[in-house]
Amino acid sequence: MLPKSRILSALLVGLGLALVAAALAAPAFLNGDARFPLDLEKTTWTLKDPQAKVGEDTTAVTRQLHMTVQNPATDKVVALRIGDTLRREDKGDDLENLISAATWSLEMDRKTGEFVKPAKLSTVMVMPEEVFPAEGVWLKFPSNVQQQDYEVFEPTLRKAVPAAFTGEDEIGGRTVYTFEQKVEPVNVATLYTDMTNTITAPPEQGGEQAFLHHEATRTFAVDQVTGVVVGMTEKVDDYYADRDGNRVQEVVSYDAAMDEAQQIGLAEQLTDVTQDVSRTVTWVVIGLGGVLVLLGLAGAFRPGGGGARGGRQKPDRKLDA
Repeated sequence: MLPKSRILSALLVGLGLALVAAALAAPAFLNGDARFPLDLEKTTWTLKDPQAKVGEDTTAVTRQLHMTVQNPATDKVVALRIGDTLRREDKGDDLENLISAATWSLEMDRKTGEFVKPAKLSTVMVMPEEVFPAEGVWLKFPSNVQQQDYEVFEPTLRKAVPAAFTGEDEIGGRTVYTFEQKVEPVNVATLYTDMTNTITAPPEQGGEQAFLHHEATRTFAVDQVTGVVVGMTEKVDDYYADRDGNRVQEVVSYDAAMDEAQQIGLAEQLTDVTQDVSRTVTWVVIGLGGVLVLLGLAGAFRPGGGGARGGRQKPDRKLDA
C-alpha cells in the first residue's frame, strides 16, 4: 500500500491538472468574454443627409435604427427588435414624412452576432408578418473582431453582403475597426416578391413594368472588443428601371452619416465591457493549478518521502532474553 504522503501528492497533481484544464476552457463559459451587453442605454443609430433626393425633390432625410432587447435573453442568445425608418424632413406631418418603415424581430448569438433563427419582418403597409432566413451579422459583429471580411445583413436585399476590413481608428477612447460594404445595383424584384418591387411606367415611358433597383455603400465602425457597431455611414440609391436597366423613376438617393457626438456616446457606454474578467480568472486558476502540480511532484519525489529504498522498512526484531 502506498504511503499517505504519496497518495496526497498524487491527489495534488491531479487537482492541479484539473484546474489548469478548467482555466483553459473558462473563457467559453464566462460572461467576461465581451459578449453583447443586455443593459446598454444607447441603442439608436441616427444617420442624416441634409441634401437628399426623394423622387424629384431635394430635402433632408433621416435614417434611424432603434434596437430593444426582448426575451429570451440568456447567456448565449438574445432576442432583438429593431425599428428601421427613413424620413424626409420637409413635410409637416410625421406620416407624410415617412418614406419607409419596418420592424425586424431577430434572435442573435451574443458572442458571434450571428442570427440563430429566421427573421420576422413587419412593415408600415400593415401586411402580414413575413418570415425568412437571416444571414450574417448586422449591428453586432463577433466579439474580439478580427481584421478580416464579414458577411453583413443588408435589409433591402434581405441577405448578407460582404463587408471588407478597411482600417483601425479610435472613438470615445475605444479601438474600433472599420469595414466597408458595397452593394452593386441589384434588381430587388428578382430576390423576393413585394408590392413595392414592381410598378408600371407612365405611358410616355412606354407603360411597361419597371423594377426596384438598389445600390448602396456603407461603412461600419465596430468596437474591437465587443463587436458592437458604434458608427455608420450609408450612401443609397434606389430607383425603378425597366428590363434593360434604364431608369424610369427615382425613389430616394442619399448620403447619410452619424454625428460625432452620437458615435462617442455609443462607444463610451462600452468602457466597462472588457475581456479582463475571463482573462484574470484564467490566469489565476492556471497559476493555482500549477502550484498544486509542483507541490504534488515535490512531495512525490521528496527524498525519504516514501520510506527506505527497496521497499518497506522491516521492523526491528526483539531479541530473546
